[in-house]
Amino acid sequence: MILSLFIHAANIGFMLMFAVVVAPAVFKVLSQKAASSYLRVLFPRLFMFGFVTSSIATMLSLVEREILITMVSTAIAFGFLFNALVLTPKINKFRDRANSGEVDAEKIFERLHLFSVGIFGSQFFASLYVIISQTYSTLSQ
Repeated sequence: MILSLFIHAANIGFMLMFAVVVAPAVFKVLSQKAASSYLRVLFPRLFMFGFVTSSIATMLSLVEREILITMVSTAIAFGFLFNALVLTPKINKFRDRANSGEVDAEKIFERLHLFSVGIFGSQFFASLYVIISQTYSTLSQ
């Protein structure tokens, strides 16, 4: 059995849980200011967790000699790292500028946020692709 597929399934689970349950609940229950403070703490941790799990999937797929899974897992891991270390600080900076009345900062914030969401969605679908393609490959043998 390919152990790295379990990691990809776990990634799909935590990403779906965040997008469908956590994020909507945060904005429904907390004030805008409290939600913002909470998410500033949550996002770096969420992204670093994804980096660690995807890195583990990378290492497992190397041991399993699954080159496709290794490449996809590596790309996913670097996406999480990029989101955590590069995009999130910039998003926070431009959100603060926008909140202080800087008009151009709001547009930059929106673009950076959309880019971050795009990476997150791509990672979700990349993990899904790995699971489906490997399952299909296994069943067709």
